[in-house]
Amino acid sequence: MAAGAVDNIVEVLESGKTMEARENAAAAIYSLSMLDDCKVQIGASSKAIPALVLLLKEGTPIGKRDAAIALFNLAVYNPNKLSIVKSGAVNLLVELLMDDKAGITDDSLAVLAVLLGCSQGLEEIKNCKSLVPILIDLLRFGSVKGKENSITVLLGLCKEEGELVARKLLANPRSIPSLQSLAADGSLRARRKADALLRLLNRCCSQPQHSL
Repeated sequence: MAAGAVDNIVEVLESGKTMEARENAAAAIYSLSMLDDCKVQIGASSKAIPALVLLLKEGTPIGKRDAAIALFNLAVYNPNKLSIVKSGAVNLLVELLMDDKAGITDDSLAVLAVLLGCSQGLEEIKNCKSLVPILIDLLRFGSVKGKENSITVLLGLCKEEGELVARKLLANPRSIPSLQSLAADGSLRARRKADALLRLLNRCCSQPQHSL
């Protein structure tokens, strides 16, 4: 890329005069973020990730989706995870899970699943009180990819918080049947993760000192 090109695109993303200009810049960042070198270069900009998160909040459904996918691509490079968390992305991504008009449930879930790999991201995610009930609903009604990522996030939370998340899952009458259905009939990835989560819940139930 020409020197300064990323900075110029980020400038439009952050302060373009129209939403169309900002969203076109986000689309360019999304495309560039698929390249490993650009993941580093974009993440090194102090403005790029906050501007993408702001577009998640303010953009049209197309702009929100491009911003979410760009954040996912950037989060694959581990040093970018913390910047995404610090920019306030987690709570916004959880809100977008419930926003039917935005229509980016799968993309938001994918970013949350990747951010589990960052300790600060895990901490932010587990502090979202509304998240577990949403994920349980998505186990039943989500897309194939949505179900896979819902289980990924629930499994990560259970491994971190154990009994606390297990209680929430076991208290919801839809969670175990949904997990059992996915363990039997879901995609290969969903079956594997659903089986792992069911085993983890069974271990929690079998521990007398942590009676559920």
